[in-house]
Amino acid sequence: MSGTLIEADTAIADIDRPSLKEQLWQKMQADLAKFVPDVVERNRLMCCACGRFLPPEHFDVDHMISQRAIKRDPIEVRENPATPANVRAGTILLCTKPLHYRGARFYSNGCNSWKGKNFDGPMTQIFTGRVGQHRNKHGQNALIIGGLALAYLAMVAKFGYVVTLMQSGLVLREQFFNPSRFRNGLGTKFKAIFFGQPHTDPDDPIWANPFRFEFDEQSCLVTVRNFVIYLPLSRDPRVPIARHLKLVPRRHAFRPNFDIWFT
Repeated sequence: MSGTLIEADTAIADIDRPSLKEQLWQKMQADLAKFVPDVVERNRLMCCACGRFLPPEHFDVDHMISQRAIKRDPIEVRENPATPANVRAGTILLCTKPLHYRGARFYSNGCNSWKGKNFDGPMTQIFTGRVGQHRNKHGQNALIIGGLALAYLAMVAKFGYVVTLMQSGLVLREQFFNPSRFRNGLGTKFKAIFFGQPHTDPDDPIWANPFRFEFDEQSCLVTVRNFVIYLPLSRDPRVPIARHLKLVPRRHAFRPNFDIWFT
């Protein structure tokens, strides 16, 4: 009888526990509410890629490091309860609603699927050590732009919508939708990616924390497992934003950028 009660209590606890999508929704919506307070009342969230404000049914969990890549992690890591797939991949919400541009359908499956189609393949090549010699710029650019996209999402997941809403966030959102060509004005510093051999040590702390951030003036060096890339950065997202001063010091001033292109 006691065993049955314990199993029943466990099942009830599982029912009461919010799903991963619900947890991410609550976390991201609370952060966005710092800039747009009415998103809670309207039950909306801004997609950090396309910029649209959408209800929960138009979002899904995105594994920032693709499931194709994490399935090839060392078996000791995959079987370790301290490093489940969601931890090793990192997660964020991206939209699934079709993208329309100037009245015409641009892409049918939203930003979540757009990322999977355009960036997960090149990134998996890096994570698994299968990057070949690309004989054309298209292949080279795909690796670099994929790195920019993934590093940008990792920064949003870590530091919140302040990354999305600064001017550099607009630059990276535009680059997200140009997977084979660099955005005009993107500096040379941000058009390079450096990667090494895949991690194989099951005790490496990278499995539990696959993203690292080192801030420099107007940029951030992002490490994602076995590659590093620079991202443009308008301001340090760790610096508090003044909200009640009539005269805001320049380095604390912040004007959120909500520019979008899609409906």
